[in-house]
Amino acid sequence: MFSLMCSLAAMPRFRWPAASSCSTSSSRSPRFQSAASASGRPGGSSAVTAVKTAHPDKIVFADMKTMDAGELEADIAFTAGADLVSVLGSADDSTIAGAVKAAKAHNKGIVVDLIGFEDKVGRANKARALGAKFVEMHAGLDEQAKPGYNLDVLLSAGEKARVPFSVAGGVNLSTIEAVQRSGADVAVVGGSIYSADDPAVAAKELKAAIV
Repeated sequence: MFSLMCSLAAMPRFRWPAASSCSTSSSRSPRFQSAASASGRPGGSSAVTAVKTAHPDKIVFADMKTMDAGELEADIAFTAGADLVSVLGSADDSTIAGAVKAAKAHNKGIVVDLIGFEDKVGRANKARALGAKFVEMHAGLDEQAKPGYNLDVLLSAGEKARVPFSVAGGVNLSTIEAVQRSGADVAVVGGSIYSADDPAVAAKELKAAIV
C-alpha cells in the first residue's frame, strides 16, 4: 500500500487537522498504512507520545536522524510510542545495527535516511542488510534550493536500489504521480502542506491524487 507521510516536525507547530487529513493509503502494497513524523529533539519523546495519543491508528515516525547511540535513542523513541525511528545513513554500521536491535525488541522498525549520502543505492542495500525496514531517499531543503535540483534523482536511486524506500524532497501535487510510478512505498510531504494557506486542504488534495 502506497502511503502519504505528513512531516509535522517541519511545521512551526503541530497542526492536527492536517495530520488527520494525511491519513491515507492505497492497496498497491501491503507494507504500510499512513504516518506522521515527530522530531527527536529535546522534549521530542513527549511529542511522539502526544502524536500517538491523538492518532493511535496511525504509524508514528520519530524522525530522529540518529548519528550515534542507535540502540539507546531508538529505545527511547519506541518506548514513547513511535512505530518507526530514523537513523542517518552516514552513521556507522554499528549504530544502525544497534537501532535495529531496539526495533526488534519492540517489534517496530528502523528507517535509514540517506540525506547527504552520495552513493544512495549502495548504502540502501547495506542498510537493508543491517535490518532496516526501509530507506529514505531524501534531499534536504538546502539541496532542493540548488539550481537544477530534480526529484528524479531520488526516484532513480530508489528504482535502482530495488529495496523498500520512501521519498522526501519536493513531493507535491505535481510530482506525487511520478513518486508512485517509481515504486516508492511512502511519499514524505512537508513544505507543500505546511507552507499552504490551508494545510488540511493541501493534505486532502494530495490524498485525492493518490491512485
